[in-house]
Amino acid sequence: MANDKDYVFGLDIGTRNVVGTVGYNDDNGFHVSGQYSEEHDSRSMIDGQIHDIARVAKTVESVKKALEDKLKMQLEDVCIAAAGRVIRTITTRVEYDYPEETVVSGEDLHTLDLLGVDKAQKMLQEDDDNRYKYYCVGYSVMKYYLNGEIFTSLEGHKANKIEEVIIVTFLPEDVVDGLYSAVEKAGLKVANLTLEPIAAINVAIPENYRMLNIALIDVGAGTSDICITRDGSIIAYGMIP
Repeated sequence: MANDKDYVFGLDIGTRNVVGTVGYNDDNGFHVSGQYSEEHDSRSMIDGQIHDIARVAKTVESVKKALEDKLKMQLEDVCIAAAGRVIRTITTRVEYDYPEETVVSGEDLHTLDLLGVDKAQKMLQEDDDNRYKYYCVGYSVMKYYLNGEIFTSLEGHKANKIEEVIIVTFLPEDVVDGLYSAVEKAGLKVANLTLEPIAAINVAIPENYRMLNIALIDVGAGTSDICITRDGSIIAYGMIP
């Protein structure tokens, strides 16, 4: 296959199966070029968490090779989604003041997101009993504010102050480390990491449906992932074994 497009390789490392998908984005959406699924040959994953890194890596490598043979291309980078029994979510509000009225850029919004993640991390450290060391695996902006007024999008507007309400999700570092180790043993490098319900809702519930009170439930072999929307925003995430 000619590499004239920016192909994306995504892996769903589930409790029962590993599913690999390769595709590309264009103006008409995402196009799947190839997909392959393989079951674990043993109970190497329990409740969405890797217990046997070597066995999971072997299955991941098999899926990778099958897709490479089918598509006649080498796969090096991969996007993955994390699940786990112990998920923590923190909702917080952050603001950014400009020295003078300024046009809001995408970089400004990224800075605002980072401020939100950093604040949530500190709140978690203050609140938690220190049994786990947590890693941020994803976040969603619930609301934006421009000079104190709610806006759906801030980029391109002039502002003296921008704010956002953000929900940040965390999993224990050993869950994330296990995923990274298995993927690296299979000869891949993690290009992007997100949370499983975040990945699911981006496919199943378009933004224009999020004005409704909708609950998305992804029932897997080891965990059920839950995501709730209201007033156009994602307001909660959860996982149960």
